Amino acid sequence: MSDANPKMQTVLPFHVAIVEDEAILREEMAFQLTHHGFSVKTFESAPGFYRFLATQPNTVAVLDIGLPGEENGLDICSYLRQNNPHMGIVFLTARGLREDRLTGLAKGADAYLTKPVDMAELVLVLKRLGERFTPAAPHSPLASALTTPSPAAWKLNESNAMLTAPNARTVALTITELQVIRPLMTQPNHNCTHDELASSLGLPPEEWDKHRIEVIMSRLRAKIDKETGLPLPVRAVRGIGYRFHT
Repeated sequence: MSDANPKMQTVLPFHVAIVEDEAILREEMAFQLTHHGFSVKTFESAPGFYRFLATQPNTVAVLDIGLPGEENGLDICSYLRQNNPHMGIVFLTARGLREDRLTGLAKGADAYLTKPVDMAELVLVLKRLGERFTPAAPHSPLASALTTPSPAAWKLNESNAMLTAPNARTVALTITELQVIRPLMTQPNHNCTHDELASSLGLPPEEWDKHRIEVIMSRLRAKIDKETGLPLPVRAVRGIGYRFHT
């Protein structure tokens, strides 16, 4: 493990952990992210990362898929998502095929980026995920503007990707989950077509299919039911898409 020490003290309330076996790439990313104000820790494999995470839970992970040893990036992602649904997870890998991207997102990653990395995009993704560790002020006008009112007391806070159920229990959403639930909750009792949901996910017409959206929705429903004890009031509309019911 190596640390990247910023020139000035960071004020961000979280760490960025880079798990990458290529030393040159690992240190270069750490250097650039430190320059952008992040507190960065680097690891070449899972064991050291897990030890760090045990004492520093406020961490966003940047994972390579092709790691040496018993656990690759997909294994790490699955473990993290099972044990910490709030954690931000980003894949940064040379595997750019559509099937690889879908697999990574299905494992629970919030974002899937390919090498060579667009540093500006990575910085934006990390800052967005880091907002989960920054509670919004309860009476802030900005927080109110970013909180989408929703029927039956379901509330979506887009600033930190949190869904609040009527019983006040909260669920941390991945970026994919946020993208798919946003159009439904902002248009209650409106039929959102599969095309609209695919567009919200940022999928070009040639890269989406109905089955993928159904899988995302099914897993989201199960996750919300498990973490809140309440069913999400989203219903499938046969041959059209989905509707968020009041």
